[in-house]
Amino acid sequence: MDAAGYVTPEEVRLALQKLHSGDAETNPEQALRATLANDLKPVDARGRWKPSSLVILVGVIACALLGIFLYFSLSRSL
Repeated sequence: MDAAGYVTPEEVRLALQKLHSGDAETNPEQALRATLANDLKPVDARGRWKPSSLVILVGVIACALLGIFLYFSLSRSL
């Protein structure tokens, strides 16, 4: 703080960053992890993040559709 008791903008900025750094809603990475985590048990016994079964299912279906698309696209050119 200044000698006169005023707070500088830099001090306010640092205080706000410190306040919001631990908040999961303002941190995009933590918010995304919380959204995609397993609802019942988001962390396993070893402390690792567990994805939701819906995320896994969508990933498998997307990979299958991509594989089917590539198979028919590449087999047509041969």
